[in-house]
Amino acid sequence: MALIKIGFIGLSATAGWARGAHLPFLKDSSDYEIVAVCNSSVKSSEAAIKLYSLSPSTKAYGDPEGVAKDPNVDLVVCSVRVDRHLATISSSLKAGKNFYVEWPLGKSVAEARELLKLKKENNVKTAIVGLQARQSPLVNKLKSLIESGAIGKVLNSTLSAQASNGGKTAPKEIKYFGDKEVGGNIVTIHFGHTIDYFQYVLGYGFQSSNGLLENRRQKIDLVDGEGKVVERGVPKTSDDTIFVQGTLSSGIPFSLNLRGGAPFKGTPGLDWRIYGETGEIRVTASGPFLQVGYPDMKIELHNFAKDTAEEIEVARDELDIEAPEAAFGGYAARNVGRVYRGLAKGEINCSFEDAVERHEFLEELCKQNGYVEA
Repeated sequence: MALIKIGFIGLSATAGWARGAHLPFLKDSSDYEIVAVCNSSVKSSEAAIKLYSLSPSTKAYGDPEGVAKDPNVDLVVCSVRVDRHLATISSSLKAGKNFYVEWPLGKSVAEARELLKLKKENNVKTAIVGLQARQSPLVNKLKSLIESGAIGKVLNSTLSAQASNGGKTAPKEIKYFGDKEVGGNIVTIHFGHTIDYFQYVLGYGFQSSNGLLENRRQKIDLVDGEGKVVERGVPKTSDDTIFVQGTLSSGIPFSLNLRGGAPFKGTPGLDWRIYGETGEIRVTASGPFLQVGYPDMKIELHNFAKDTAEEIEVARDELDIEAPEAAFGGYAARNVGRVYRGLAKGEINCSFEDAVERHEFLEELCKQNGYVEA
């Protein structure tokens, strides 16, 4: 099979999601080749090409138009801040390029719809969004347990989690998380990923839902990499408290709450219960980011008839091998790698259409709380 040639927008020479999550798989892949890099300047792109030892023939661009016009690019990968997605990827969509863009698709539902419109108008064959928890072996094991009837009919489900972000302090690099207008925050990113894998396991769509959004901590301190406060009392407008309950289209009543800050000392940052007629499943982890994963995440099953609780084994594959050169201990690269692996076979992880549906749910949640959109 011919190599899929990537034009990468946002592969910075500094630490970041693209470097830690995308590059480890792509560097060693026999299916993909990075043939172009686009950052904020040609100089920045050249620095990334050199740092990551990409081919000397890799094109360096300082404007997304360069990637759009490059006939050698088959797939555009975008990993920039969400409020820059529309301006950054529109030209390549108009050029009919295939796409892999990080979630959220746009900074608002209006932008997400506009990007979907461009995808359809220009007959883009493949356009996927990084809601990659669907690729997680743990999440898929959980889904298979439910579908196999391991706990009988599901009666209800509750999920409680703490985001870690959104507490008293925030790394200075993600100051924008506190600005609701940017569109990348705990509601759109943390909750957006969570509500997607929640439905992936239990069924997409809602018979009914209602929710509460609140910004309870309206000022935060910014810290550097060593935890030293570099700026105090920074205003925050994004919400840090999310409570949602309702009934899924599958008929399952649910309750989901997510708040900012660290979990109670000594307790998991994610506690997800799925209660059935013959048993109950408990999923725990250090936090809600199952799309990334944690060393301590696990599934436990309580069998009512036997009155036993056991940990369920989750199969591992070659992508579960530690990648020391990657950020986040290699976890960030695993499910992203699985998305790429599936895409090379023609499998779609999360389409633009799917992503717009997630945006529309967030929009409805915001409307319930007097906001215009999310």
